[in-house]
Amino acid sequence: MIETQKTGIKDGKDIFVYTFSNESGGRMKVTNYGGTIMSIEMPDTGGNPADVVLGFETPEEYFGDHPFFGATVGRYANRIADGRFTVGGKDYSIPCNENGANLLHGGDNGFNRKVWDGAVGENKLTLTYRSPDGEEGFPAAVDVRIEMTLTDDNVVRLEYFAESDADTILSLTNHSYFNLRGQGEVGDHVLTIDAGEYTPVDENLIPTGEIAEVAGTPLDFTHPHLIGERIEDPFPQMKLCGGYDHNFVLWGEGFRRAARVEDPQSGRIMEVYTDKPGMQLYTANFVPEMEGKHGVEYGPRTAYCFETQLFPDSVHHDEFPSCILQKGKTYHDVTEYRFLTK
Repeated sequence: MIETQKTGIKDGKDIFVYTFSNESGGRMKVTNYGGTIMSIEMPDTGGNPADVVLGFETPEEYFGDHPFFGATVGRYANRIADGRFTVGGKDYSIPCNENGANLLHGGDNGFNRKVWDGAVGENKLTLTYRSPDGEEGFPAAVDVRIEMTLTDDNVVRLEYFAESDADTILSLTNHSYFNLRGQGEVGDHVLTIDAGEYTPVDENLIPTGEIAEVAGTPLDFTHPHLIGERIEDPFPQMKLCGGYDHNFVLWGEGFRRAARVEDPQSGRIMEVYTDKPGMQLYTANFVPEMEGKHGVEYGPRTAYCFETQLFPDSVHHDEFPSCILQKGKTYHDVTEYRFLTK
């Protein structure tokens, strides 16, 4: 079931909150501002619900600055070096929004700042947005559609579609910050990532182009480890990122599991499934100390993000999966967050 509530107006468009609920005690709230997941409530082993994503209680609070809480990210997820790229032999330059060095998550006015059109069907919310040619400096007009569902077995499914009227670049993701306990630091949560390789970064957090083995490094989550177990390791990649902020090269192809995380205290478990080639693990290293929903205090390392994606800066690395969306082709991928208990 999905309930719809109008809460205000932004940029001349109505702002809505869509509340999903199911028969297993799961609830999710989404707003069409930024295609943002505002909350996900899931039961623990005793059936007690908790909100397991960081964010705010009203859509209006997302209008201000925040670290992409729950947002749909586009046109390009993660980083592009210098904000520069070439498509079809033509050069493009977009103002950098990360320390003057990188274009991050589509820029200052990316998809997370747009009011999407929403349509509610049977147990499904469809969000659509038309990004005009030249928006934020990106080439081509792109029509994007996201289908969001919450199943009765507590699976949040995000299915993305896009088409362009000319060649362009595109990489979409959701930027929810998860904490399966609902609050507090996450160092004792147990993580497994189904990846034996990652893409090392330079001092600007841009991939070097190398694909390196995780074996023998703090980035090896091929077997379960506590998130905080090695987060202060002096390994150079950890020092560059202030913790985990790395793209993992997922095993296999097609729709498969990417990660599993467990909170031993509540017994909640989340598994991430996707058909994308990469996933960014980010441990909220630079989330400022602030008050979020329900008076909960947020800060560094109080959450983790699993940003399923194409590789960062892939437009500059021919050896990475291509981010070019060709005219007449359809962009399509799927990510699921599956919630379980022990």
